[in-house]
Amino acid sequence: MKIKSLEKKRYSILTDNLDYCIVCGSKKDHIHEVFYGKNRLNSILHGFCIPLCFKCHLEIHNNIVLDMKYKQLCQAKYEETHSREDFLQICHKNYL
Repeated sequence: MKIKSLEKKRYSILTDNLDYCIVCGSKKDHIHEVFYGKNRLNSILHGFCIPLCFKCHLEIHNNIVLDMKYKQLCQAKYEETHSREDFLQICHKNYL
């Protein structure tokens, strides 16, 4: 399946509402994959995505503390229904 078609089906394990920024509540401008780069596809497939406004999207890319917070939240949420080993198979790193 092509990445463009997967992007249209993105969802989030952290929120049911992809219309508003998860950080500030403004109308979202972007859907951000929490684990990006080589793990971008895994983020899309497993719901490690969050809606962000433009300002908060810039902030998450420039603030390692905020970036780590959402990585930890995704891992913790995923591990409510899956094992740590399952998460490590996907992201190859423990963030908790």
